[in-house]
Amino acid sequence: MRYTHWKVVILGAATFVAAHLVRTLAWQIWFHGSYDPWFLNSGRAMAFTVALLVVTGAMVSAANRRESIIRGANAAAGALAAMIAILAVIGPGTLFPIVIAFGAVIAVASTGAGALAGWGVHQTRKT
Repeated sequence: MRYTHWKVVILGAATFVAAHLVRTLAWQIWFHGSYDPWFLNSGRAMAFTVALLVVTGAMVSAANRRESIIRGANAAAGALAAMIAILAVIGPGTLFPIVIAFGAVIAVASTGAGALAGWGVHQTRKT
C-alpha cells in the first residue's frame, strides 16, 4: 500500500489555490470581507474553503476505508503546502504559526470528512 499519492497531493494544493483565487476575486461581493482576503478572515470564506476541501476529499476516496483516510490526508497535505506558500507570498503576519495550525486542523478535518463520506458511498454501492 502506498502512503503518498502525488496526484492527490497536487489536487489538494490546486483546490486550496483555486479557493484562494475565488476569494481574492470576489472578496467584497461574496464574503463581505473587511480584512485582507484570507479564508480565516470571514466565516463565509471559511465555509467556502471547507466545502471545496470536503468535495476534494470525497473525490479522492476509495473503496477501502484505510486507503480513503490516506488519500484524504494526502489532499490535506497538499492544501496545507499551498496555504503555507500563499502565506509566504502575501506576507505571513505575526500570527502565522497559529494560522498554519488552524489551517492544518481545518484541512485535515475537511478532507478527512469528505474521504470518509466518499468511502461510505462506495460501501452503499457494494450492497
